[in-house]
Amino acid sequence: MKRILAFALAALVSGASLGQMMGGRLSTSTYFPMVDGARYEYMHTGGPWASSTMVVRGGQTWAGQGGLYAMHATYTCNIGVPCATDATDFFGMGPGGVYHYGGIGMDPAGMQYSMMTFTSPEWILKDPVYPGSMMAGGGYANAESWTAPVRGSGSMMGAQSYMSSYFAQGLETITTPAGTFANVLHVREQRGSGAIRDVWYAPGVGMVMMDDGIQVAKLAGYTMSGAVGQPAGGAAALPFMPFNGLWWNPDESGSGYNIQVQRDVMVVTMFAYTAAGEPVWYYAPGRLAGAGAGVALSSTLDRYHGGQCASCAYVRPTVAGSDGAFSIVFDSPVSATVHLPGGRTTRIQPQPW
Repeated sequence: MKRILAFALAALVSGASLGQMMGGRLSTSTYFPMVDGARYEYMHTGGPWASSTMVVRGGQTWAGQGGLYAMHATYTCNIGVPCATDATDFFGMGPGGVYHYGGIGMDPAGMQYSMMTFTSPEWILKDPVYPGSMMAGGGYANAESWTAPVRGSGSMMGAQSYMSSYFAQGLETITTPAGTFANVLHVREQRGSGAIRDVWYAPGVGMVMMDDGIQVAKLAGYTMSGAVGQPAGGAAALPFMPFNGLWWNPDESGSGYNIQVQRDVMVVTMFAYTAAGEPVWYYAPGRLAGAGAGVALSSTLDRYHGGQCASCAYVRPTVAGSDGAFSIVFDSPVSATVHLPGGRTTRIQPQPW
């Protein structure tokens, strides 16, 4: 079954932790935290979506089961590609771990297009579990597995009855736009005889990456009630960190921004043109600061010239001057408003490819 809604959200460097090399079961109680009001941002490659935002709400009922958590996802489609824009899935704690009870999807017009109700839910994360250990030649050995008989009905596929299988591959270190996470549990899932996907869960965070063979979703940022544990440990000083990479306004193709963040320092390289149409690049470094529920960078837009041509010996560029005050206000890890000298503003987002 290839139903991919909010549940489908979640560069890989393998490495079993010392604790797992020594053996022992792992408690997964913190690997799928259900926190009312938690918000997750994901970047997608492959498939129809460019990005998505997921918000968690507690106290929900679905399939006759109360006390569940709803995870509502809003998707941004790739340019020119039609896609589903809204989905809600329902999760809860059951005997031995986390269960998925089904959900509902909406089309771009806001009309319901699918609904899945599981009377016998999917057992997506076992607690506790024994992750496999990395073998010398690669791959994992002794990964604990578990199965669940899944039964339910869907508005598109009718009655459903199949066996799901799950394998706790091992503990790994995962790097995403949101940071580097250690002791991440890699779970391989197989639904019936068809859909296979890999999901990575980080302790205290939840799904940080997902790969179903068609698309890959990586965590770009997240916020939770109270202090948010960041990969380096400790409480987050900022509500989130913006996505590292190329940004643009899709309606202003030909210009853009290379945005890089390390800790709370941001460097922006802007490529644009002069009023006469000559290409020019700018450099704007600065320290990120909180801005209400978002974060912001304030700097100056410094121009450079006299540098090295592509096939020439190195020539050090020099500052040609500053065009004036420059700032970016991020309202999420994947959306921002740029304030340019002269009073012009523009909306930007990460550039997908």
